[in-house]
Amino acid sequence: MEEAPAWPLRCPQCSEPARLERRPNGRPAALLCHEGHRYDAAKQGHINLLTGRPSKFLEDTPAMIASREAWLETGAYAPLALALGELALRHTAATDPLVVDTGAGTGWYTRRVLDALTDAGRTPHAVDLDLSRAGAQRAARDPRVLSLVWDTWRPWPLTTGSASLLLDVFAPRNAAEFARVLRPGGVALVAVPLPGHLAQLRDDAGLLGIDEAKEERLAATLAADFDELETLDVDEWMHLTPQAAALVAHMGPAGHHRGLEQILEQLGRAGDRDVRLSVRVHAYRRR
Repeated sequence: MEEAPAWPLRCPQCSEPARLERRPNGRPAALLCHEGHRYDAAKQGHINLLTGRPSKFLEDTPAMIASREAWLETGAYAPLALALGELALRHTAATDPLVVDTGAGTGWYTRRVLDALTDAGRTPHAVDLDLSRAGAQRAARDPRVLSLVWDTWRPWPLTTGSASLLLDVFAPRNAAEFARVLRPGGVALVAVPLPGHLAQLRDDAGLLGIDEAKEERLAATLAADFDELETLDVDEWMHLTPQAAALVAHMGPAGHHRGLEQILEQLGRAGDRDVRLSVRVHAYRRR
C-alpha cells in the first residue's frame, strides 16, 4: 500500500493541529492533538468526532444509506459523476490534490472524482464529512479517503487553506467553511437540482419541490469569496422500475418520514416510469 498522506487536520474541540494515528495495517486508529483530545476510529475506519453536544440535525439512517448505496450502484447517476470528474480535471492543477466532500454520504461521488484524477496521473486523497455514521462507515472503505462523522454546519476539523477541491452534491452549503478550507485558487464543485429533477416522482413518493430561487441563493452565498468559472448541466431521462424509484425516493429527506416498503407500495401502483435527472454543476474558484 502507498504511503499515507499527512492529513491537514485540526482538533474539533480546541482547533489545535491534530494528527492521525494508524493501525499496523495502515487503517486509521485515532485522531489526537497535543492537548490530549482523542477520537478513536471504528473498526471500519471512520472516526466519529461528534462527542458531547449532539447535532440538531437528523442523520440519514442506516436504511436510508442502504437505499442510497443500492441506487447509486445502479449507475443511473453516472452522468452526474462524469460531469464532476470532468470539471475536477479541467479546473484542478495540483498533482496531489486534497479533495473535501461535504455531505459525502457513502462517498460514491468522492470515489468517482478520485478515480478521474488518478486516471489522469494525479495522486489525490480525500476527506469525507457527513453526519451519518452509516454513510461514513461506507465511505471509509476507500483507503484514499479519511471518513469523518461531522456536522458540516460547524467549523470543519481541517486546517485553513488545505484543500484544492471541494465537492458539494445536494448537500448543505457552509459558505464560510468553503472559503476557509479551500486554498486561494481552489475550486468548489456544487451540484444543484433543477426544478424538473425527479419531478415525475414528486407527488407519489412525497418528495420535496425544488425551490426556483435555489441557484440565486447559491450565487449570493458564495459571491463574497468565489468567482464562478462555468456550469455544466446534466439532463437525462431514466427508465425506472417501481423498486428503483423507491430507492431514489427513500434515500433522500422522504426517508426520514416513510419507509422503503411504504414508498414502494405507493409507487408500485403506477408501474415503470420515466424520470428526469436534471442537475446543474457549478464550478467556483476561491479568490
